[in-house]
Amino acid sequence: MFGRGNWAILGLAKDSLDAFKTSLEDRPLMAASSQMAASAIARLLGTDALGINPYSGPRLDEEHAIDLDHQTELAGYATTDQDARSEYNLPAAILGCEGYGASVERFRLHAEMPWYGMWAVSNEWKNVSDLPSIKEQRSYVLLERPYSFLQTTDKRTVDEVTEGATRVVRTQVPVLLDFNEGRVYVENNNKKLIYRILVRLQQLGAEIFPVAWTYNQPDWPAEILNRLYEQSQYKNDFMKRAEEAKRFSPREIEKLEDRETESIVSDFFSMTQLASEAWVGISNPAQIQLHGTSPAIGVKAATSATTLLHMTDEARILSGAITFQERIGGTEDGGDGAFRRNLFRIDLNDRINLTDVGAAMLRGFNVPNHRKDVQHEIRQTKQVPSIEQFWGNWLMELSNSLRIIEASFREILDLEGSEQGGILPMRVQVKEAAKELVSA
Repeated sequence: MFGRGNWAILGLAKDSLDAFKTSLEDRPLMAASSQMAASAIARLLGTDALGINPYSGPRLDEEHAIDLDHQTELAGYATTDQDARSEYNLPAAILGCEGYGASVERFRLHAEMPWYGMWAVSNEWKNVSDLPSIKEQRSYVLLERPYSFLQTTDKRTVDEVTEGATRVVRTQVPVLLDFNEGRVYVENNNKKLIYRILVRLQQLGAEIFPVAWTYNQPDWPAEILNRLYEQSQYKNDFMKRAEEAKRFSPREIEKLEDRETESIVSDFFSMTQLASEAWVGISNPAQIQLHGTSPAIGVKAATSATTLLHMTDEARILSGAITFQERIGGTEDGGDGAFRRNLFRIDLNDRINLTDVGAAMLRGFNVPNHRKDVQHEIRQTKQVPSIEQFWGNWLMELSNSLRIIEASFREILDLEGSEQGGILPMRVQVKEAAKELVSA
């Protein structure tokens, strides 16, 4: 978190807040949902499991360990159907343990806003080494022949002594819940993991529904990119830099005296000002199509994209990274004139939705100045923000960026009103498709 990443966005029913808060105070439910339980399930039962930790305690389960007998009891309780758990009486050693969060305060990110944060922890039973080579080695040592030449009973013997190469692999991703905007943010693009997190949140009372980036334009990501490119400013400067790149090495290209223009042609191949006064630049990685039926060409240099887009009349952009900027008048580093500040960046392509799990994506999302701004504030105020403020500020960055993106895309596509485009509820159900992902 706090840097470039891929964020899955799910819908969150605002009126499920009370049920969610009630669940956070339910100690048996939180114990069963915790990473402490998931870790015990994975280690003792040899199966994958997902648990949660509070945002401020990424390894809370390790700080307050319980003995093996209680781990076994907790794993049994957590794997029991939720409706049948009333028959269990968890011992005080589990219910009173601090190895999981069991209060609203452990997950709340703001005193007034209904913002919550947690770590979703995936525990997968995986091979951590190259098992075939281990088996081959054991076969040579124990039975003096290659593994493929062993009898079935001998293979079983080798397999048994090789089990030690398998262990639990732990992966953690941050999850942010914004009951004010009605959205959940998961920093991951793995469909199976996102669905498991979705199920866990629903077990905790949060009502989740599928959403998707939706606009009434065919192939709208490419349409947005090409409309931006058609309205681009600095076209002559982009072409001049592309011509120079053909004849000179990057070190030989003389930088422009105008530092603002130099920063644009160095990093982008399109720069367009919107009616909202925001500027949107297109950069690499990008894909260019020269003809309607030709395959996409991946480009890494902005000058290469400019060159390709001028090769044919049909050339168009299929995907690219877009950066939103604000242009600020004044001085920078003692120089006169305006300078540009990058607000945020995303990758725009046809993979912007994960329809199988009902998630809209922010791929390659980054707020490049976020860390610098926080550090500047620390130097100015002589105060370090609390962990909840770090998380809450990042949630605010996500929310603000999304509002700008949705409004800008509607402007570019000539649409009016939020109901005409943005992240909207999906019309089709994705539950069965998502279940197939998990069982696969």
